[in-house]
Amino acid sequence: MQKSNNYKKAGSTQGLSRDQTWQALQEEPSWDICVVGGGATGLGIALDAAARGFSVVLAEAEDFASGASSRSSKMLHGGVRYLQQLDFALVKEALHERATVLANAPHVARAMSFVIPCETLAHAAFYGSGLKLYDLLAGRHNVGRSHYIPSEDINAQANALKASPHGIQYYDGIFDDARLAQSIALSARQRGAVLMNYCRAEMNGQADDGSDLVSITRKDNSAQHTLRARCTIFATGAWSGERVAIARGSHIVLRDIGLSSGVLLPKTPDGRVLYMLPWLGHTLIGTTDISVSCPDYSETAPQDDIDWLLRTSSQALKKPLYAAQITASFVGYRPLVRMPGAGKNSSQFSRAHLVERVAERTLRVVGGKWTTYRRMAQDALDVAIEHGILPKGKPCSTDQLNLSANPLLDNAWLTQGQWSDEQIQKIVKSAVQDEAACSAEDILYRRLRTGFTDQSLALKLKPKVEQFLKQFCG
Repeated sequence: MQKSNNYKKAGSTQGLSRDQTWQALQEEPSWDICVVGGGATGLGIALDAAARGFSVVLAEAEDFASGASSRSSKMLHGGVRYLQQLDFALVKEALHERATVLANAPHVARAMSFVIPCETLAHAAFYGSGLKLYDLLAGRHNVGRSHYIPSEDINAQANALKASPHGIQYYDGIFDDARLAQSIALSARQRGAVLMNYCRAEMNGQADDGSDLVSITRKDNSAQHTLRARCTIFATGAWSGERVAIARGSHIVLRDIGLSSGVLLPKTPDGRVLYMLPWLGHTLIGTTDISVSCPDYSETAPQDDIDWLLRTSSQALKKPLYAAQITASFVGYRPLVRMPGAGKNSSQFSRAHLVERVAERTLRVVGGKWTTYRRMAQDALDVAIEHGILPKGKPCSTDQLNLSANPLLDNAWLTQGQWSDEQIQKIVKSAVQDEAACSAEDILYRRLRTGFTDQSLALKLKPKVEQFLKQFCG
């Protein structure tokens, strides 16, 4: 096995077309790291690896963040309900990472207040004591102290709620998941990482020097290339096989119903947690937590889930919600680590992550959540170094690394529905040339968030987006 050349100079791959990126991938026969999977975890690994000076290539079978990473809860959080499971270490780690994301990506993430309405002082005392522990675990990374609020303050922040005599206010984070994914990808490219979407990767044995052979196949033209990698890391989320248990989380989106704070209902009639968020000028309501055998990314959430969300949220609101008010719905899937002896109730599964060695030079990362993506990436690379798969070199620096922004696309939602043809053309150009978008769906759902906030508007814009795609994609 040859010594790694992990400190070779890597130029920025920002702005390269897909064909140019493919050429860059082919020109280098041997890489320090090949990452399989282009969601939050995979992109985080690529950025951390590039920042440490390793040569890294990433292959994503579909579009970047096309799975769960663009369909999350939109909350950066430590996990209030995990306190009930006494998993204090998990909560503390997540609260630390919450603060890191808020500091490193202020263009797509911010702190937000949340309200828990309470019918009795006893309920307020119960939730208030738990949230004081939440504050304590956050320590210096806390983004706001929880406190009791009376009925009038609840009404001021969440006028749509039925009157409650008592409440608790606490603080967490909210973010735009798909835009954060693109910020991570852009930051990785600027440090020399080669990222290819719509490329399937398969293990193909080992080379004479002991490195992994990975076959990469482009989806658009079936072009193939086999590269050598000193370390291969799988970060495929819900597609990680029997190692994960999958939980479906459905969400509905409506036009703003009058929330300036998030609302958490910690106890619904069937025991699930429900939340309502102001998000990108709309109201997002979620989530279900249902065990399933495999992901199914349909255009909308299952009707049973939609009915439950409407019915349950209406019980807490002054005016009931109706299906006609829904502008979009979507489903996300949580890849939970499957532990021996675990039950079938996905809500009781830990959201901790696991890095495991599955072959001599191959690792797999499973579990976790968006909030802890950076720590998952750090742990994966640290494990590779500890096992001698990669040489020890520069330490992880991503906790202090400000993520790059794309102001045009990050802020496009502010004028959604008012774009001129010229503005749509600029949006499509940036999505293709700066963020490797290949289809109208890539743009309308993941480079913009139109498909996740107003599906009828996305359908209306699709012909115009496709028109400009032909101009920039050839």
